[in-house]
Amino acid sequence: MNIAIRADASAAIGLGHLKRCLSLAQALRAQGAAVTLAWREIDLDCAPLIEAAGVSSVRIAAGRVSGELIDVRDFLAAVPAAERIVVDHYALGERWHRVARGHSDAKLAAIDDIADRELAVDWLIDPNFSADPAAKFAGLIGPDTQLLAGPHYALLAPAYAAAPRCVVHEAVRSIGIFMGGTDAANASLLALRALRGRLGFRGAIEIATTSGNPNLAALREAAACDTDTRITLDQGDLAAFFARHDLQLGAGGGATWERCCIGAPTLAVIVADNQRPVLLPLQTMGVLRVLAEEPLDEAAIAAAARELIEHPALRRSLSERSRALVDGRGAQRVATALLASRAERRAVPKPARVGNVLSARCREHRRSLGGPTGH
Repeated sequence: MNIAIRADASAAIGLGHLKRCLSLAQALRAQGAAVTLAWREIDLDCAPLIEAAGVSSVRIAAGRVSGELIDVRDFLAAVPAAERIVVDHYALGERWHRVARGHSDAKLAAIDDIADRELAVDWLIDPNFSADPAAKFAGLIGPDTQLLAGPHYALLAPAYAAAPRCVVHEAVRSIGIFMGGTDAANASLLALRALRGRLGFRGAIEIATTSGNPNLAALREAAACDTDTRITLDQGDLAAFFARHDLQLGAGGGATWERCCIGAPTLAVIVADNQRPVLLPLQTMGVLRVLAEEPLDEAAIAAAARELIEHPALRRSLSERSRALVDGRGAQRVATALLASRAERRAVPKPARVGNVLSARCREHRRSLGGPTGH
């Protein structure tokens, strides 16, 4: 089966959309599909990342999306005829989908987690947490759209399913920092200064980032003055990075589910508005800790990190609860759903509602803390 995927990356967009599409592409290829990823070159050269994942790709144009009709025209002209089209782009919605459907026999899937526009697709994939995914997309998708929602469908690279998990130690010997592939807000440097200056942490610190980080020079300058700080660039997946440190500081987004899968005790930072409704419920469930202050400052980072460093039982609990939420096989589940025939799709039982499962875990966590459980 031929499958075409449409996604972009840039300093502003980040690398998250592209990375989760590459994870899905690898899972589709593993199940026998031929996959082509179509992308616009904006301000990052994505070719090395795509090539490293072993996925065929085509640049459809340069510059940001200027209109859905222009973009879908460029896409259809560039990719081979496909039986499935997957779109992961906040700037593309129903108009794009309907034109693509009208010019091909393909079934369409959208990967979306913000629910801010209508989507004319056969499958909707939302790997993020939502107490009620059906209500989240009510009025935005058709009655026949199959909804694949929740961390059960988190689109992680193949390495995560069998990767070594984090082992929680009594002492925090090292800390990992990953604030997204581009980190336009320079949160990595802020976190480093908070840990070294405000907190006085003297263990090893490793900062993972990419060559597309616009603040890379400043990070390198700071690391050059600190023999216990190192920078790791352009890793294909971060499974080993998340496993080897006793504590992680990181932005929300797709890396949230990667950390959960590895069981890395995490202090999460909200760097985009759409991360807030995902991260805060996870904190309530006892899956991670969240820094929700705006603007983010060194004092808040240091105080939150100190709590986790000084309480190994808390870190152990976060690790166990996060690991139970994500098993690393979400991309394979989505690939299986996309490749299934119509008859097979009807026969596949629906998974338990994520909202019900997570709400039960949330009540359990509150009960363990001696608080009200709600109804």
